[in-house]
Amino acid sequence: MAGLGKKPPRGQNAQGAPDAAGPAERRPGERPMQLRHPRSFADVEEIIDRLREKQSVIVYLNEVNAATAQRVTDMLSGAIYALGGGMAPLQKDMYIFTPQGIETK
Repeated sequence: MAGLGKKPPRGQNAQGAPDAAGPAERRPGERPMQLRHPRSFADVEEIIDRLREKQSVIVYLNEVNAATAQRVTDMLSGAIYALGGGMAPLQKDMYIFTPQGIETK
């Protein structure tokens, strides 16, 4: 299990569970939360695909250099604007992107 300030292992959330909740863990109408660590343009496309499917995505940018992190943030910001969603920083190098209809605070 990841401690405070440390990112969870790839493919797991902070409690050690898989990235997305399984169907049995979700309430009716609830969509899974996705966790992503993009390292390439293909990873960014996959994140945008999840947003188009109305899934919220938490994006960790601590595994890429500052210039790449800015480029990824710019691309995702443009995509989320076009999709009518929202974006909010959670902590350093970590953002949540939400589809239209889900409010970020």
